[in-house]
Amino acid sequence: MMAPQPVLSAQALRCAYAGQAPVLDGVALQLAPGEVVGLLGRSGSGKSTLARCLAGLQPFDSGELRWRAQVLPSARTRAQRRAIQYVWQEPQLALSPYRSALESALEPLEGFGLGAPGQQRATAAQMLERLGLPASAQQRRPHQLSGGQCQRVVLARALLAQPEVLLLDEPFSALDSVTTLALLDDLPQLLAGSGAAVLLVAHDRSLVRRLAQRVLWLEGGQLKEVSAAAATKPLRR
Repeated sequence: MMAPQPVLSAQALRCAYAGQAPVLDGVALQLAPGEVVGLLGRSGSGKSTLARCLAGLQPFDSGELRWRAQVLPSARTRAQRRAIQYVWQEPQLALSPYRSALESALEPLEGFGLGAPGQQRATAAQMLERLGLPASAQQRRPHQLSGGQCQRVVLARALLAQPEVLLLDEPFSALDSVTTLALLDDLPQLLAGSGAAVLLVAHDRSLVRRLAQRVLWLEGGQLKEVSAAAATKPLRR
């Protein structure tokens, strides 16, 4: 059986900050539809930089990104922005302080014209409920929500865009253990149902091991694939 064509790929990706060694130095990566790929590495290794480059939020020095067969330009089209969704590490910063949780979740449905206009509000509310945000909290603004609740809103918004690629940048880092476990109960089914290729950036190896089919390690600007067993070994100082 032939391997599925990658929905997102990077080739010879290089990114360096002024006066520093390259954070990404010839990185190659392929994400296939429906797979969850974990990305591990030491703090400061460039994991979030790579995710932001893939999302079009971080310029890179050289290399190429492709969505399906299309080379991705620095200024992405509406279809490309919808297809590749990024979930921020700090959920409160990703939400408008003036919009309720429900209004934020509605953004991709209204902005990309997804679903029947008369059903969009109900669709957004249902997704928020599936992610554990009850109707009683959906009219609250970010400052009235906990970090875990804000993260649910950000995840709902990304999933409601019906993405082909979902980039999760440390999605659990701001959450307590109870909230993390609750999200872990819901997330695998939601991700599988979306059919999206998922890149999960994390520092917690147990989370990656639980969710990912493949695990990548970023070090010295280079990516390599590691086994699940290798991903559980402690970091060498």
